[in-house]
Order: sequence, then C-alpha cells, then structure tokens
Amino acid sequence: MNDSTHWIRTRQSRALIGAALAMSLALGAAFVAVNDPPPDAPAQHGAALSDAQAAAQVVDAAREIVATAGLREATGGYTFMSCSTGDEPPYQAALYMSFAVPQATSAQYLDGVASAMAADGWAVSAVVGEHFGHKLTLGGVISDISRNPEKPGFATMRLYGECRNIADHRDDNPAWTDVSL
Repeated sequence: MNDSTHWIRTRQSRALIGAALAMSLALGAAFVAVNDPPPDAPAQHGAALSDAQAAAQVVDAAREIVATAGLREATGGYTFMSCSTGDEPPYQAALYMSFAVPQATSAQYLDGVASAMAADGWAVSAVVGEHFGHKLTLGGVISDISRNPEKPGFATMRLYGECRNIADHRDDNPAWTDVSL
C-alpha cells in the first residue's frame, strides 16, 4: 500500500467522508421539504388568470355553495393575496364570507354544509394545523369553513383561488370588493 493513499483508509477519514455524505443527504431532503408545497396548496401552474377570471373563480364558487347548501344571510367580499412570502406576484383571489347558523346546532349545521358541498363535487381535504372546521377543494379552489367565535350565530367560509394572477395588487384601492351572494 502506498503511503500517500493510506490516509483514506483511516477511521477518521472514513468518519469524515460519511458525515459529509450524510450532511449532503440531509440538506437535500430539507430543501425538498421546504420547497415542496403542501398537498392542498393552490395550483401554481397553468395559464395566468386575469383579475376578472381570478375573482370569478372564488365568487362563482361562493354563489354555488350558497345555493347548494341553502346558506342564509350570506355576505362576503374578495381581495387579492400574494402567494409568496412577500407581497409579490403571483396572487390569488381570496373571498371571505359569513353566513347565519343555528346557535344550538352550529357544529351539526356546518357538517351539513360540508356534506352538501361534497355531494356537489367538493373533495374533503386534510385540515392541517386546525382543530375544528371543514376544508374542501374543487377545481383549484380551497374552502375553509368554521364557526365564528366572535359571533355565535354566524360561521365563516374562506375561499382561496389558484395562484395564477400575475398582476401587481400591492396598491389596490379599495383592497376589498364586496359581492352579493
């Protein structure tokens, strides 16, 4: 054995090479985990949506849900939210809606709303990091339904469209657009 290659067979060099390979593997896995969107995240691919198309995605879904589930006293509005960590494009339309629920049976009522949506084609999605409510998806739109703790006779539904609007909405005035549901 040559003295110049003997160092590679020592216990210390093998440990160093093993640690370097393990660190590379760990950093690669961390990169994939951090950059991989959650399974129910809005789609970020496909053709860009105009402002009207992005708004229609959530407004039309909200109107369909109001009709399908028979929601009472539904009111709402939408805005454009950045899908990035900053305030940069792409954006998604986000609609916040409230509707009346019977106080005594609000949890059962919301179960019925989710069931009506599921019967209309919405798929139940895992509710990540939440302990109550319902999350459903359909056609790239995510719906998140929960009781309104500040107003016991009402529930809140948030609808999020796809991240495909590339217009700059940082200076929208007004930021919220009310809609009739």
